[in-house]
Amino acid sequence: MGNKVAGFLMGVLLCVGSVIYSADSVTAAEKTSADFLDLKDLDAATKAKFDELISAGIFDGVGEGTFGLKDEMNRAQFAKVAALIFNLKVDKDLKTSSFSDVNADDPANGYAVPFIEAVKAAGITDGVADGVYDPAGKVTKEQLATFLIRGLGKDADARATPGVDDHTVSEWAKGYVAKALELKLMSNGADGKFGGQSHATRDLLVLGAYEAQQQYTEAKRQEEEQKKKEEEEKKKEEELKKQEEEKKQQQTVPSSPSGPQPDSSSPPVIQPPVQSTVATPTASPSGGEVTSGTQVTLTSATATAAVYYTLDGSEPTTSSTMYVGPITITNNTTIKAIAVKSGLKNSSVASFVYTVTVSSKSSLDLINEAAASGDWTGIDESTFADAGITGVTSENVYGIQGILQDYDYPSSALPKTLNEIQTIVTETIKINAINNYFAYGTGNEPDKQTFENAGLKGVTDQNLAGIISYLQSKYLGAGGGSGGGAGDIGGGYPGGGFPGGDPGDIGGGFPGGGFPGGDPGDIGGGFPGGGSPGGGSSAPLYSGSSKQDIQAAIDEYLDSL
Repeated sequence: MGNKVAGFLMGVLLCVGSVIYSADSVTAAEKTSADFLDLKDLDAATKAKFDELISAGIFDGVGEGTFGLKDEMNRAQFAKVAALIFNLKVDKDLKTSSFSDVNADDPANGYAVPFIEAVKAAGITDGVADGVYDPAGKVTKEQLATFLIRGLGKDADARATPGVDDHTVSEWAKGYVAKALELKLMSNGADGKFGGQSHATRDLLVLGAYEAQQQYTEAKRQEEEQKKKEEEEKKKEEELKKQEEEKKQQQTVPSSPSGPQPDSSSPPVIQPPVQSTVATPTASPSGGEVTSGTQVTLTSATATAAVYYTLDGSEPTTSSTMYVGPITITNNTTIKAIAVKSGLKNSSVASFVYTVTVSSKSSLDLINEAAASGDWTGIDESTFADAGITGVTSENVYGIQGILQDYDYPSSALPKTLNEIQTIVTETIKINAINNYFAYGTGNEPDKQTFENAGLKGVTDQNLAGIISYLQSKYLGAGGGSGGGAGDIGGGYPGGGFPGGDPGDIGGGFPGGGFPGGDPGDIGGGFPGGGSPGGGSSAPLYSGSSKQDIQAAIDEYLDSL
């Protein structure tokens, strides 16, 4: 299991981001791909896609005559692109954010405040941790796939989709990547692997955004077309009904006829044909008591009929939500649905009532059982919240599950109390924040309280500055032996190296590439320039370092005093 999102060092790219999205930059509508030298070798079909998004003002270059095809993007930049391609409601006057690390006065990413709030409201992402968005963090390919799928409203489909069999993709993301490949939003590399944990570049964002926009636009077009047809059919029905009423009035025979009556040879009155009715929707399961997380499918026996439904008890119409995938039941719910097809009468309303049974086991019991068995089916961030555990979000839940599962390995100290699990969750979040700060420069410099909350011992106000300095040397390295091979998972370290991180670790591992010394273009590749063991006997630290690794470095520093 892996953490959905890790923070990444933007450095110079922060400046690039401000150029890309600056309100003072030349509007993209004035340009085409011909204005950028690094786009001249693209084939005609690809250029057409770039031209469409450049002319729409969604993308611009990173400098005069340069598009920045292979530049990496950050989360603030993606928020703006997503808001534009999915036509999200954006409050341009918004100056405050629900995330503590997003500020309008940030010279690099302040422009993105309204866009970040828009993607949060749309359910595309709710940040990397409770109240933290990490606007400068880089976006991985598997995160990009996830965001695009959610933007298309296919989150439930992705969760129900069998995941890809690809070790380069984190466990939590496999369903999203499979759906993104199926919809041709993204593609595998030349080696047949997706490379989920490698950073997404601007060319991938452009092509993925283009395909997502096309599919989003087409879905909206079909929805509007269906709505228009239904309105026309309704108008025809009303007109026909009016004509029938008028005909009935004309055919009424007076009680005292004064003129000649028609004989038996008079032609019969032609009645309009009876219009067929669409089959009423059915549901599976059809109602009753269900467990939280049960998925309900809606169907109609009438081929190609569209199904519309409500969850608030109101009567469904063609303006209600169109059924596109399983509906997840998490509390007592009444689904009302109708089926619609052009040329036919709408079906009658079907009603399905679901009562969520409360398990005899508490949420805490369920979490402990999942940690013991390794089966986390039905256990999500809401389960942790129900148990009274804070800090677990949809983007870090998978990584936290993995930490809980392996926390006492190889022994098993289960079940754990609420306080014990809360401590582990807090430690995990703080360890991730410490790794991100030292490895990528994101977030705030850790203070004594941060180290304590991470479960790290020996840090005091007096030695804090020295420990900070020492850890910086351990993360950045100061020479040493050569790194492992770029193709080795956790390549060897002749000069005191370390194995690559487990791709399930929060903060991301380094599958498929030794560290350091690996090609920086490889998945989890190392730093260019050779080995990077730090200045001590313990192993160098990196973005996926464990609590034990960091504690060992702190102890090493304290022993040297």
